[in-house]
Amino acid sequence: MTTPFPGLVLPAALDDVAVVDSAGSGHARVGVRRARASELADAYPAGTHDRELVIEGDPTASAVAALTARLLDDDPRCRRVVLPVPERDLDAIAWAEDAGFRYVVDVETRAGAFSLLVTEPDWVLAQPHILEDIPLKE
Repeated sequence: MTTPFPGLVLPAALDDVAVVDSAGSGHARVGVRRARASELADAYPAGTHDRELVIEGDPTASAVAALTARLLDDDPRCRRVVLPVPERDLDAIAWAEDAGFRYVVDVETRAGAFSLLVTEPDWVLAQPHILEDIPLKE
């Protein structure tokens, strides 16, 4: 499956741009920025070290998965890498899931409506998610 949003163009304000393998011919680009620097920063609890991806072209899911793993390895304090796709775009969500992301929530901003998908490191996934699982000192 190729990415269903090849028409997007990378914005100017990015921390890094990775050239990755394309599902078609040639290469695609994936922009990386701090999540707190994006228009999505107030749409969910974005952490200081969290990253957001912006995709241009049609990268392979495996190339985006490898880039995401590298981002998490490079910053051990990063709690999540966020990938916004057009809201309820099932093809885009399925592609992101193939790249190792999981759907979290739909949000609306001035820039539009998005479905947010995330990849989190193991140490985040291992944290208790409900109050009964949080160890308390007695």
